Amino acid sequence: MLPDLANRALTAVIWVMGEPITYRRRGEQWPARGVYQASYVALDQDTGVQVRSTQPVLLVKRTDLPVSPQQGDEVEVRGKAWHVRDPQPDGHDGWLLMLHRKDRR
Repeated sequence: MLPDLANRALTAVIWVMGEPITYRRRGEQWPARGVYQASYVALDQDTGVQVRSTQPVLLVKRTDLPVSPQQGDEVEVRGKAWHVRDPQPDGHDGWLLMLHRKDRR
C-alpha cells in the first residue's frame, strides 16, 4: 500500500510541478519531466540540523528514464546543461539527482 501511495504522490508532484528535461548519456538522449530546485535543504547526519546549500537538484521518476542515472550523465533543464554529480534513489520510485553546472566552453 505505501509504495503504491508514494508512487502516486511522486507522479502527481511531477505532473503538476515538473518541467521538460532532456537526459543524455554517451550520445543518446531521452525527453522526460522532472522537478528542478536551485537549492536543496539537507540534514546534517551527525546533528540532525538543517543545512542549506546552493546544490541544485532534480527529482525524476525511475520509470521516466530508460537508464538508471549515473555520475557524469548530463541533463538539460531550463536551457542550461548540468552534469549529474550524485544520483540518489529517493527510497520510493524516484531519483534525486544532485547536479553540477556544466562548464561553458
